Amino acid sequence: MANIYTYQVLRDTTEKAVIKLTANFDGTGQETNNYRIQANTLYGALTSNNNVLPNGTPLSYYGLTVTRIGYNIASQQKGYVELSWTAANTAQSVPIMNMDLCGEYSEDQGMVSIKNNAPNATGDIGVTTVGLTANCAYTLIIELRKENQYYQRGQFNDPAAFNYPPYGVTP
Repeated sequence: MANIYTYQVLRDTTEKAVIKLTANFDGTGQETNNYRIQANTLYGALTSNNNVLPNGTPLSYYGLTVTRIGYNIASQQKGYVELSWTAANTAQSVPIMNMDLCGEYSEDQGMVSIKNNAPNATGDIGVTTVGLTANCAYTLIIELRKENQYYQRGQFNDPAAFNYPPYGVTP
């Protein structure tokens, strides 16, 4: 049996996405995946000519902010899972959070949201595991807020209504 990984989009709207990641390990190795969540695959991702993908060339960066992480790491207290912002040069990737056991990180608990701060960032999120052995597993539920300039929220369908103050239009 090989390590088993899943990716499930629980919610993906114009403003945010909620994604569930899981893994079950058989002892044959660790996970190192810099592109576990690809920002340009989320709903409404724009292209360089302001079309919605796949109609054009993807942008080199997509603005995302982590607002909540729920995690359950069954590591037998031998290892941990690390989330990181992916950079174009993956050696410059920046950790978001290291996790073990169970917990939640969220704005609801008074924590701040975590903005992408990787140099030459892509907006993608990577997962790396350290020390997970056979019969270890994890489940991560990650909530992401999308930045307007990188995702379609209606600004190109009806710009006057979307940005009504500059046009002096009132609803």
